[in-house]
Amino acid sequence: MSCTCCGEKLNSGMIHKKDPATGQKYKSCPHCTEANGSVHVYHPYPANYGQTPARVTARNPHGNQSYCIDCRSLKKGVQSNAYTRGTLCNSLV
Repeated sequence: MSCTCCGEKLNSGMIHKKDPATGQKYKSCPHCTEANGSVHVYHPYPANYGQTPARVTARNPHGNQSYCIDCRSLKKGVQSNAYTRGTLCNSLV
């Protein structure tokens, strides 16, 4: 399924955008986006994510986590509620 705002895949967590007013970087969280439904949900990056050597690849050289900190702490199968604190795709560039 694709985002109704940008057309990119909803399950992608490596989409980066900026707040046009502040320049703050944001990254989408696939789990928050799934809970929201049809538009990517973003959180401040890198503050709301993290890095681990286990996730280092050629496409992800810094080992960035896919899910936000709140979603990574959830038990498997529990829906995110962090999406309500996120920023939607259409408000970022």
